[in-house]
Amino acid sequence: MKGQRPIYIAALLLLMIPPGADAQDEEPNDREIQIIARNEAKHVRSRQNLTRILRDQPDFWIELQAIAERLTTEPAWLLNVMASESLFNPQARNRLPGQTASGLLQFIESTARSMGTTTAAIRRMSPIEQLRLVEKYLTPFRGRLNSLADVYLAVFRGFSIEGGDASVIAPLGKSKKEQRIYSLNRWLDFNDDGKITKGELALAAFTVGRFQPAAPYTGESPNRDSITLSDQKPEPNRTRSIYVHSLNTQR
Repeated sequence: MKGQRPIYIAALLLLMIPPGADAQDEEPNDREIQIIARNEAKHVRSRQNLTRILRDQPDFWIELQAIAERLTTEPAWLLNVMASESLFNPQARNRLPGQTASGLLQFIESTARSMGTTTAAIRRMSPIEQLRLVEKYLTPFRGRLNSLADVYLAVFRGFSIEGGDASVIAPLGKSKKEQRIYSLNRWLDFNDDGKITKGELALAAFTVGRFQPAAPYTGESPNRDSITLSDQKPEPNRTRSIYVHSLNTQR
């Protein structure tokens, strides 16, 4: 069995990370192409780290699917958010002054303590142990994680907002706190219009992770056997998936 592990992991990666994507009727605009190119290095690093996780803990994928099913959301969306937040580095820590965000989902100290742990302890946890914290954190949002933007918003702001891609999620008002949130995350304001929207949040996550649900989301149990990249036609009110040109994941 031990000798079969590399073969098993390689097969799993082929299911999760296909070598390319089929063109859609609607190709990305110039801004989206620029964002894809800007995030290419992050994408490559995230895939390297994920490969390492799956090599060492192949049950990570099984646990992720089970958690997504219990949360009634998509494994692909969880993967994209973790890729964007930590590049799948379970020991990742925000090094900016005064910041404590740590782990796969970059929990801050107050959030960690509300779940009975600390950021230092999170950085010592295995990826699978961290997945259980991901589920614990997202459980209150169960039933509202209906898009990649919904999942990332729950992580990014700690609440959910109804509405589509144009819904503003930062800054919400002119308070110093809101202005600081925007300032710290201004890189998410892709069109530099002074606000961050749900669509921009989803775009940021997708261009780093580049995982797409294997079938259109129905709101039913999402226990998928595989995940693909951007090969589905978008549904109304769902963040449009992006066709990534000449994507090579065999790095």
